[in-house]
Amino acid sequence: MKQKIIYIMIGLVTLASCGDDFFATSPATQITTPEVFSSEDNINAFINGAIRYLMENSTSQDNPGLPTIFLTHEVMGEDAFARDGRYGFRDSYPYRDPFDNTTRRALFFWTLQYTSIDHANNIIANIEIDENSKESLKHLKGQAYALRAYNYLNLVRQYQFTYAKDASAKAIPIYTEPTTPDTEPNPLAAVSEVYDLIIQDLTEAEKLLPGFERTVKNRPNLNVVHGLFARVYLTLEEWDLAAQHAAKARVGYPIMAPDRYSEGFNDVSNPEWIWGHPQTQTQNRGGSSYMAYIETTPYTTDANGTNLYYGYNSIMPDPHFVSLFEEGDTRKSLFEIATQPAEALYAHYRYKKFRNKYPHHDAHIVLMRSSELLLIEAESQARQDDLAGAVQTLNELRRDRNLADLQASGFNKETLIDEILLERRRELWGEGFRLYDILRLQTAPVRLESTETFVNDASETVTVRGHWITRFPDGSELVPNSKYYLFPIPLNEINNNPNID
Repeated sequence: MKQKIIYIMIGLVTLASCGDDFFATSPATQITTPEVFSSEDNINAFINGAIRYLMENSTSQDNPGLPTIFLTHEVMGEDAFARDGRYGFRDSYPYRDPFDNTTRRALFFWTLQYTSIDHANNIIANIEIDENSKESLKHLKGQAYALRAYNYLNLVRQYQFTYAKDASAKAIPIYTEPTTPDTEPNPLAAVSEVYDLIIQDLTEAEKLLPGFERTVKNRPNLNVVHGLFARVYLTLEEWDLAAQHAAKARVGYPIMAPDRYSEGFNDVSNPEWIWGHPQTQTQNRGGSSYMAYIETTPYTTDANGTNLYYGYNSIMPDPHFVSLFEEGDTRKSLFEIATQPAEALYAHYRYKKFRNKYPHHDAHIVLMRSSELLLIEAESQARQDDLAGAVQTLNELRRDRNLADLQASGFNKETLIDEILLERRRELWGEGFRLYDILRLQTAPVRLESTETFVNDASETVTVRGHWITRFPDGSELVPNSKYYLFPIPLNEINNNPNID
């Protein structure tokens, strides 16, 4: 880790006077650290560059920033699969990559997130504040604490089993100071130690961010901080705190109406997006963008009437996942069978949840939205035996998905929790949560081969394509708490860090 971070960090530094102008991030590679932090405008630009690095840095077409990790999480579950032979996630889906610590992707995942931590550490170390400091400087430092907490929360859930399984298990190294080539690498910290740091960082962010008004939702504000708290306390099974922070996080971000859902997840201006990453066509990197892998909406047809698609269309919904939706559900209306034998997605379900904004392919990436926080609140209420409150909360979401209200009398505690967890799968598909939930709940994906059939445009009966991998690489069945769910510490890090046991 130590030899990579400082050099990458310097490459993204920007000095434009841009306030919250997200796209003003031209590189300035010959600047010393003191110059970087010599003005508020420079710090603003540095944060913009740091966020863009985390979301967009790429070593190849199949590694476009943090969204690559989101999609890896999805295909390691049961509700999505990677098309056989398609580019991007064909090795993540069968649990071969990133499990192998010698791969480029394993190194990329580790380096990306630890570099982002180093960016935050540089901001925290170089902004000195006290009670008399400008509010804007406090806001900048608060954002850095939030970003560091976000990265550590992701890492501890990727490289070790859940807190409830073993809080003392060794997970990842902790770094809270900027690194240099001479930095002594740290040993692995326990899961509990990482969560302690995350809570400390979010507590600092909560103190520093009151009054911060964003012009672009790429920046973490108080709502984002409360949302991260909610994710933390959900994992720690601190149900009351999870519910409290989830409720605070979604204030001012109403659940989107059905027609907005049908437009596609592509715009940070969506009223329920609490946090998102705007991208221009240039930043979307063409065929290596998030949308290139998960979008399945045709953008036009050719002269023969065959649907044409943008990107690789690598990740598809499982037919059994489609069956989880009730009739009338807005989301169910977004599923279609590709029935044309000549088209690229023939015999697959298309799910039009994610859509590029044509013709410019400038779709944005969702990082947090109020539906997720509502479901955290509902689950926490149910686990505290407040069944009526949980059902009332859940119904807020159901109404905006064109579904009838549920009645608390129809559930006991266990069945209601099951319904909420099922709703998480339905609502959050493709947003990077599925593997986290599998680990948090200590369950296993249930992958079933498809038996569903349809009649194609040539009047032939065809089986819908679904899961083609139903076991781990060693031939064993999918079970809870498997080593195959964890990301490996890359071999390069093991070789360069003698303090890793």
